[in-house]
Amino acid sequence: MTVASETLRWLVGKEVSLTTAGDVYGRKWDASRFEGILTSVLEREYQKNQIYLALKEGSSCVRDISKRTGLELRRISYLLSEMEKINQVAFKGYQGSVPVFGLIS
Repeated sequence: MTVASETLRWLVGKEVSLTTAGDVYGRKWDASRFEGILTSVLEREYQKNQIYLALKEGSSCVRDISKRTGLELRRISYLLSEMEKINQVAFKGYQGSVPVFGLIS
């Protein structure tokens, strides 16, 4: 799932042109800088997929997702927000005072 990410595929496809010819402004990217960005994107996409799978397997709140994935609560909240923006997950309401999330079918 992570490798199929549109952002990751775009970055990998642009690596050679960005590090040799440069971006649209003609600025060549340093290969180590590019690899750092690529690693960061890869990590983010992998974590989003961990959250997706946790939700698919029945976790619905941030604490449950954290127990299942080992990710920090703050990171999960941030990524859930990002996933809501792309209509991958939705806020479903509250269980008591705990926010509950679910996958969008």
